[in-house]
Amino acid sequence: MNIPLGPVVNFAASNFPFAFSVAGGDTAAALAAGCPVIVKASPGHPLLSRAVAAIVTEALAENQAPSGTFGLVFGVDAGVRVLTHTAVTAAAFTGSTRGGRALFDIAAARPVPIPFYGELGSVNPVFVTASAAGSRAAEIAAGLLGTLSASAGQLCTKPGIIAVPDGSPLLAELARSAPEPTGDMLNAAIEAGFVGAVEQLRTHPRVRILSGGAAGRTLLLTTTAQDVLADPETLIHEMFGPAALVVTYRETAELLELARAVSGQLTVSVFGDQADGTARALLAEAAGAAGRVLWNSWPTGLSVTYAQQHGGPYP
Repeated sequence: MNIPLGPVVNFAASNFPFAFSVAGGDTAAALAAGCPVIVKASPGHPLLSRAVAAIVTEALAENQAPSGTFGLVFGVDAGVRVLTHTAVTAAAFTGSTRGGRALFDIAAARPVPIPFYGELGSVNPVFVTASAAGSRAAEIAAGLLGTLSASAGQLCTKPGIIAVPDGSPLLAELARSAPEPTGDMLNAAIEAGFVGAVEQLRTHPRVRILSGGAAGRTLLLTTTAQDVLADPETLIHEMFGPAALVVTYRETAELLELARAVSGQLTVSVFGDQADGTARALLAEAAGAAGRVLWNSWPTGLSVTYAQQHGGPYP
């Protein structure tokens, strides 16, 4: 028999106030399993969090759920107190790698460690083979720029690193235009994080601007695969907003080495052809690194089904 673990704490996301927040997928899954839920509200939408919590509380009462089935807390300190409470048996989190790892470590350091279901930051790398870059340059460039600019790049599955062959038509297509992002940054904290992340990459001595950079334009930075491999901790870095790093490679071996250097991700996308041996090798690498591997498609679209994997390696 499957039985509920017990109370679950859910650290809500800021960028999807309905899908991944107070009454989002994590809360719904825990309640469906029979677990009481305490939500640590996102500071990005406190009034909405209270309003949704009131609806959840009312719905539970109408369906004779036990008192205390659902609760809401605010603030980092309150979230940590709940996470370390002996009655809490699991945690869910959607947010940055830094914040998620801090909470993951707390959950693991408890006298009795508890499961931590985390959807952490991700650069969602895209690998384009020479074959695909040569035959579909305009199509791939248009798809990438549209994906980066949608929702001002504030999607956890937005591509952050794109590997393309050096000197290919695709590189020229990407350098040609930079669309305006759709929408604004959601709050001051997200905007500040984005500006800081862009500055970290933009000021790196081996990085230059490929396109964009002007106010209100999607930004593409560029460097080489060799430079990324020489400094992966700095250059494999999430920019949560309308920006990405285009990485040029010269040969297949370099591309595969780059794929191996990218640690656990929510998604990895491979653009190649059916008879493309490089693409097959990339797919094998991607399967070990990502929760979801995409073939000739962009990762920002999600199918909300039982088969959907959206957690990367945590777990």
